[in-house]
Amino acid sequence: MVAEDRKEKAKPPKAKFTRGKVILDLKDNPQAEALTARGYGEKTGGKRRFELAPWEALDLLSEKAIEVVDEATGETLSFNRLLTLLSSRDETLWSKYLVFRDLRSRGYMVKPGFSRELPFRVYERGAYGKEPSKFLVLTLREGEPIPLRKIEKALQTAKNAKKEVILGLVERRGEVVYYSLSQFA
Repeated sequence: MVAEDRKEKAKPPKAKFTRGKVILDLKDNPQAEALTARGYGEKTGGKRRFELAPWEALDLLSEKAIEVVDEATGETLSFNRLLTLLSSRDETLWSKYLVFRDLRSRGYMVKPGFSRELPFRVYERGAYGKEPSKFLVLTLREGEPIPLRKIEKALQTAKNAKKEVILGLVERRGEVVYYSLSQFA
């Protein structure tokens, strides 16, 4: 009986995949509050619901920190199935996930950015909640062409927000290399 109780407590929170989003109901998953403390997701719906960005959901699912159930079918989704479903809305999701995972593994707090072009705001280590983010990250896959307009727009957005632009380049083997971008005076 005691062993069963331990297993029950160790179960990860169940998230719902609905309308292309991954949502946790805080009423049904009080243990999900711990995810907010780790910097994941945004509270919505009168703070009763917790929405995960696609890359956050993939990261937590890969860590087995959540389970994701497709609300339409009742199927528990694997990492690959969730990736496929989420990628149908964003073909660059895999690159974003790899950059997100790499930044988190390096100890940075990563929150959603200002646009599709700048998907991440990155906080210095230990600065989340105390200081504004310092960096905006532009993700790119090796070999993928990028219009100069896109870089110029990212630099202008960062300048207006008083942040630095970092290019997170995902190499063919899945490794991430970072470059700092700046405007010529």
